[in-house]
Amino acid sequence: MLKYIKHLLIISGMVALPIFLFSGCLKEGNDTIVLPLPDGKIPYSVIPEEMQDSLRSRGLEIHEGLNPDTINGHFVASPMDLHFASDNYQEVFYDLYMSFSGQTRRGLIRYNETQKREDIDGQSIMANVIGEGKDITMYCYQNVFECSSNGDTLWKSKTATVVSGTIGEEGIKNCQYAHIVLDTWAADDYHASPLSKPGTYRIWYDGDGMAKRLTE
Repeated sequence: MLKYIKHLLIISGMVALPIFLFSGCLKEGNDTIVLPLPDGKIPYSVIPEEMQDSLRSRGLEIHEGLNPDTINGHFVASPMDLHFASDNYQEVFYDLYMSFSGQTRRGLIRYNETQKREDIDGQSIMANVIGEGKDITMYCYQNVFECSSNGDTLWKSKTATVVSGTIGEEGIKNCQYAHIVLDTWAADDYHASPLSKPGTYRIWYDGDGMAKRLTE
């Protein structure tokens, strides 16, 4: 059975943008978040300060700054090696295909990701890139959910995602990927059991040190 997971991503900028919060797979509600002025850092409203400190202590590089190079393009991180999981997660994470496009001078960018396993997809609304020169970090929110065959929401999870590395012609060198759980909901105990608890996080490294750039 095909499973579809859609990711809706949104991050900081100068204006207020809607975050779509899914109460069901066939209907949408919306809320509004006021976004701070960009300062070259991940806002604490996206990832709290103590969580950023914890991520750094576990090996995640967060490149700060207001002048990142352009990261537009398509990349694949393979193999994805789990570096640390605060929830003791041990399962395989499949190859991650990432797409960045439409980067603006203020760092706003469109981000999409696909995990090559049973058609698990991610679709973005907006994300943000910070850093200096070739050392870049992308961060965003994600609202992830899975639906049953009749359109009911089985579970949903609000997360923050971070991608860091050094951009070049061949791809993203020393690519790192972090996934932080902010909130979860499930229709029943069965679907709740595999969900990570809020406040937990996982960090992956690209196993060969390079998220390779793909041709169009």
